[in-house]
Amino acid sequence: MSASGESSRSITPAPRLGRSRPRRYEPTPLYALAEQLKQDGVDLHGVHGPWRPVRRRLRRPGRNAERAISIVTNGVVEIAVDTAAHAADLSGFLNSAGLDHLDPVPNLRPPDQDLVRD
Repeated sequence: MSASGESSRSITPAPRLGRSRPRRYEPTPLYALAEQLKQDGVDLHGVHGPWRPVRRRLRRPGRNAERAISIVTNGVVEIAVDTAAHAADLSGFLNSAGLDHLDPVPNLRPPDQDLVRD
């Protein structure tokens, strides 16, 4: 933890290469809360609500040569996450919390040109 109380892993600053790249946010605290709920017996994958995990195919291999990216969506907002398991946990967590909508930080999703739209 940094002196401000925020995890240094939460936001990776964009490199200074003359052009700005989107920041990447890793919702580590939410993953920890979801894991705690599962340990307490909450069936996050069985909670119904607007949030659902999906996978979007990428036009070219992404990080770690992945061909798809895990997304949590409510049909309006899309949140990119690192694994399919985290997508399932996060969608269940958001549904269990009763959140229908979020206003995420802009530019934290893959660029449209990198996604294959069905």
